[in-house]
Amino acid sequence: MERELEYNTELTKIKHTNYVRNTRAIVVLWAIFVVIYLVLNIVVFLQPQWIGDTGDSAVAGFFGLWEYCQESGPGLGYTCDGDFLDWNSMLNDSFKATSMMVGISCILFLISIGCFVLFCLLNTATVLRVCAWFQVIAGILMFLSCVVFPSGWDHSEIKHVCGPQADGYELGTCSLRWGYVLAIVLIFDAFILAILAFVLAGTQANLLPDEYKSEKAGAVPPLSPGARSDVTDSAIYANNDSYFMSQFSLGRATNKSQGRSNSSFISD
Repeated sequence: MERELEYNTELTKIKHTNYVRNTRAIVVLWAIFVVIYLVLNIVVFLQPQWIGDTGDSAVAGFFGLWEYCQESGPGLGYTCDGDFLDWNSMLNDSFKATSMMVGISCILFLISIGCFVLFCLLNTATVLRVCAWFQVIAGILMFLSCVVFPSGWDHSEIKHVCGPQADGYELGTCSLRWGYVLAIVLIFDAFILAILAFVLAGTQANLLPDEYKSEKAGAVPPLSPGARSDVTDSAIYANNDSYFMSQFSLGRATNKSQGRSNSSFISD
């Protein structure tokens, strides 16, 4: 029974190698999703497709964080205004705050990607925790952006497209566009990536038993009484095998020498 409870060193090392390999694969997959998130975050920041007109709107147009476009006339195309570098061109303070928070969210994820270089310098768990905290803050900012953005729907430009009934948190004849929906999805994605990073950071422990950790330092691991008996038995068997092999080799050598003497005697 004691022998069955003993760790198999080679099997443990194989399991540990497979575990490390699988963990690294998941970390690489997590890093790919972080890059994809950054791309989507930049798209949400740049595209003026957060809200827009519907079939009931008097004028065609759509609005983003800092840019908005309206149709100049039937079949004349859209005229866009707004510049992120010019704060006065933004519609109101709610749009300014939303633009700032989404922009900071992009920067935080960009810093998180830049921290991938630290995998070569620091412990993997430490880097994952740092990236996770950046992602948590970015997720909070995205959440606040989606909450603050509707408070600016009472602007005159929005009422011109969405009707006079448009007000804070009331779209009137307009509707949400894919940019706002994608921003909501990115909130959950940011927290999922952060949770995954924390979980991966917590699973970076060494799976080798304590009695085998000393092998990495070149020391001989301590043996339990059952293990000592196994070592003793294996040593006895090894000595017996070597004894029989030596006797077998000696017998073969004797037979060969006798064969040579007989052949020489016959020749004589």
